[in-house]
Amino acid sequence: MTSSSTSSSRFPRISTHGVHIRCWCGEGITNFGSSTAENRYRRFYRCQIAKDRKSENHLFKWIDEALLDEIQTVDAKHERVAQGLKKFEERVIENVKSEIARIEDEMTEKLKEKVKLEIEKGMKHKLKIATVAMVVVGAVVGIWNSLAV
Repeated sequence: MTSSSTSSSRFPRISTHGVHIRCWCGEGITNFGSSTAENRYRRFYRCQIAKDRKSENHLFKWIDEALLDEIQTVDAKHERVAQGLKKFEERVIENVKSEIARIEDEMTEKLKEKVKLEIEKGMKHKLKIATVAMVVVGAVVGIWNSLAV
């Protein structure tokens, strides 16, 4: 595929990238077919004014080159979006891991507090039982002593 998007007129053509809708002059872009021997039937974009005024510098772009430009632009945007998504995913994973660690620490502290309370509650209960047992034993010993005298 040869590219002949340069002009031999006294004005160089404006460099374009991708598919345009309007020429610099404001005229809408139309597609035409080349009639030159070198590019027979090859399609190109041009405004109607440029077709009538060949000496003026208006937008000119081969359609196949414009479409390739568009594909390259979309590929570049796709790559940027993919990289952005990857960075976003990494940040989300990092945030989730830190939140899991925070919740684990919080749950560990709550569990320690609960175990401590249960141990204290159990100790108080055992202490009550021991106190009652000592009172009963003391009473039995007192009764025994009073009977033995």
